[in-house]
Amino acid sequence: MPRPKPALSDEDLLALLRKEEQAAAGFQDGTLAALRRQALAYYDRQPYGDEQEGASQVVTSEFADVIESLMPGLMRVFTAADDLVRFTPGAPGQEKWAEEASAYVPHVLMRENDGFRIISGLLKDALMYRLSGVTVDLEEVDETRTLPVQGLPQDAIDLVMAAAEQQGATVTLDLEPEFAQGRPAPMSFLAALDAGPSQPPAAPGEQRLSGTITLTHRRQRVAIENIAPEDIRFSPGARTEDKASFLGFIKRVTASDLVKLGLNPGEIDDLNADRPPSTEEAQRNEGLVDGEPRSGQDANGRPDSERPLWLVVAYIRADTDGDGKSELERVVYAHGGTNGGRIIERMPWEGPAAIALATPILMPHSLVGRSLFDQTQDLQLIGSVITRGLLDNLYLVNRPRPVISDHVNIDSLIDWTPGSPIRLRAGARPGDNHVAWLQVPNVTDGALTALEHLATVRENRTGVSRYNQGLDADSLNKTLGGLNRIMSASQQRQDLIARVFAETAIKRLYRLIYRAIKRAAAGPLHYWPGEGGAFVSCDPSQWPDDMDLSVDVVGIGNREQALGHLALVGSLQEKLIALQGGANGPFVTVANIANAAQKLTATLGYRTSGLFFQSPEAAARTGAAGPPSSPVDATLLVAQAEIEIMRDKAAAEIAIRRDKARADVEIAWFKARQRVV
Repeated sequence: MPRPKPALSDEDLLALLRKEEQAAAGFQDGTLAALRRQALAYYDRQPYGDEQEGASQVVTSEFADVIESLMPGLMRVFTAADDLVRFTPGAPGQEKWAEEASAYVPHVLMRENDGFRIISGLLKDALMYRLSGVTVDLEEVDETRTLPVQGLPQDAIDLVMAAAEQQGATVTLDLEPEFAQGRPAPMSFLAALDAGPSQPPAAPGEQRLSGTITLTHRRQRVAIENIAPEDIRFSPGARTEDKASFLGFIKRVTASDLVKLGLNPGEIDDLNADRPPSTEEAQRNEGLVDGEPRSGQDANGRPDSERPLWLVVAYIRADTDGDGKSELERVVYAHGGTNGGRIIERMPWEGPAAIALATPILMPHSLVGRSLFDQTQDLQLIGSVITRGLLDNLYLVNRPRPVISDHVNIDSLIDWTPGSPIRLRAGARPGDNHVAWLQVPNVTDGALTALEHLATVRENRTGVSRYNQGLDADSLNKTLGGLNRIMSASQQRQDLIARVFAETAIKRLYRLIYRAIKRAAAGPLHYWPGEGGAFVSCDPSQWPDDMDLSVDVVGIGNREQALGHLALVGSLQEKLIALQGGANGPFVTVANIANAAQKLTATLGYRTSGLFFQSPEAAARTGAAGPPSSPVDATLLVAQAEIEIMRDKAAAEIAIRRDKARADVEIAWFKARQRVV
């Protein structure tokens, strides 16, 4: 029987990590870095490098226009309301935990972290650079509360300190003695801390203490941060995050940061800082100079505490226990860019790696998809060329070149300002055609037609049309039905991009936050939900290790369309309520009505729907306490509802036919007018 292999040592693990990291960095630098640099240059409308002096050098903005047109709708979908993601119970009895997680996880993302900026960075990086990332981790923070003290005896202070230390708090005293003159000691502070009954009046001359007591509680909080695209590291052949043998990210830190993480100065001195800022980092931050790195010593010869180093958080699959099977470990290590390094933390990891990656256009069998830059790069280049030619042509049309005889004073033409006279030599007459102008053909119509064609191609590729940007495009199909059909077709691509984000990165992000909350849970907690007028309690320590969840991304496109859909739902609810004889019935309940009201409020742009409507839970409790509704024949209700739906459908079809007939008339009129012209 073969002997088991020894466990993987820190030295061997570090060598494996550096090898995997360098392979991942090579893939990033060789395949994706040039694309990202070019995408940012196109977004900023930087010159292409082929500009000619004296000719137009304009750079059009197709790529930036598409990004900035798509971002508002995506941000509205993913940040307008807290009910985007709903956790679902996996077994009977988990309903309460699912409701708690559905409310608390968005609270952690949007309120305890800068959720709006995090989601904005995640989406925009992916749209521009093909791949973006966000990490979810736990960090320890100190919560400090300072309490005033006036005239308390020493035994009361000792009691407060004992109670605080029992709760795991660190106590800092800033007290000064004073001597009582027979007055009773104020007990509001002791009462607030449940320190016991009121103290008897102080005897004359008894020493009392006044000042402040500072209580410091150290707790873990969920920290969510964006990862710069160039800092993401993964195995080049990985197809998904969970299948990668190496997945992580690098982060620029200083020697001082590593001291705070537990490395001693001697270990840090061995890490040579020999890596300057990357080209992408310098490009993104215009004030950052890509020059020589800081040396290891300051002006006094001491180790430089601010010299740049690298911190790596990696999830690696390796046989760490010698059983021949790969295990997943989370390793935090530091290095200065060379082959060496120091492991700071190493621990077995259960579940998915705490990194969520996003890509807007999925490619089969690949972790990296495609970006909107891939869809618009050639269109912006061609658009810039055509626009430059159009402007150059307009310059020549407006200021044509003259053909002159030897009777013209050449100096008056060389230094030419609009409206200045052309001087002829003595004896020459203006009517003798001494000056003629070369007429340059005007190519404006052809150039504008080409630009219009490019705009149509861009709309077909990206789904961002002039209609859903609020622009009045020059088109024949201006009827309400025609516009709705065009907008619905264009929004299908936007809907697909939003669905890809929702089902991949957003869903994984919420699941990672859930698992992080579960790891940090120490018992019941209270938080302010932002509405409802009261604190809400939950106990993440009782939640299951994992829970299914669903993402609701309905209403991605035009807000007016979404409001129209909600109005249709409300109208149908109203009819069913009338048919069933009350708000609580077999088809519509009070909770259904409250959900529709909250969705309508979120679509209108109000996050605090509790200001206008009760929550579904409160509405359900109120509705349950009300009078029972009268029994109604369910078969009759179904039949009547079907009749109403068929009636609405017939009315909609009639409206579509009317709009189509009107559009046909307009097209025929336009064609007839063109023939006349």
